[in-house]
Amino acid sequence: MDQSALKYYHLHHNDPKQLHEKYFSAAADYKIFEELFIFPVKQLIKIAGKIKGESLIDLSATSNISHLLPICAGFKDITILECSDSCIVELEKWMKKEQDVIDWSYAAQIVAALEGNSDKWEEKEASLRQRVKHILKCDFERDNPTDPVVLQKVDCLVIMYILELVSKDHDALYRNVRKISSMLKLGGRLLLFGGFNSTFYTVNGDLFHLLPFDEPCIRKTLLEAGITVLHIEMIESKVRNEIANYEHIYFIDAVKDRGN
Repeated sequence: MDQSALKYYHLHHNDPKQLHEKYFSAAADYKIFEELFIFPVKQLIKIAGKIKGESLIDLSATSNISHLLPICAGFKDITILECSDSCIVELEKWMKKEQDVIDWSYAAQIVAALEGNSDKWEEKEASLRQRVKHILKCDFERDNPTDPVVLQKVDCLVIMYILELVSKDHDALYRNVRKISSMLKLGGRLLLFGGFNSTFYTVNGDLFHLLPFDEPCIRKTLLEAGITVLHIEMIESKVRNEIANYEHIYFIDAVKDRGN
């Protein structure tokens, strides 16, 4: 595949509703939904009671908020960073409960059911809205990705499916991980989701870039940025078709134990 012909999530237009429908909605292909939605939610439910602090930054692809539902109660101040302008608009609509926004109520219902509290789903979505204090643009081409805003270091950083989207090559991956590490306090937790050996995904017939890398690569990259992996879980993909191609979906629980 000619990598130069692929589009980039952060450089080209994204349709948030198409991204949602194809990869994160109840109408998505069942295997895709299981891998990209259910797997992360289950991992976060497992550790929700152990992940707490004053502040959390979420840096994830699309306007997806489902992964924040299991862990938001542990934090008072949540900042959402987003690389796509169109997805920022969609997130702001969700915060304001506008009529034409993507409906994430089904996600809250699924999370609440998996937690064993099916009747609490409305409270979960309301709780997340109350805790989100800022939605900001993130541009990894800048030394400070949130320039001109200078963020305080946080207790927890959640990264979902963004590193392989915005990193053009392995040098860029290294630089981006260093920038991510700088957002964390010493002792802060990194909860990282992504795809191993990914190559592309599609939206409206267009092919978008995914940077391929494996477990040893990301472990080494994190370690060089002062972050040590505590635990890793992964599932083998059953998709790998003309819609998207990745070998595994992984979850890494890590801690920043070195650096500034």
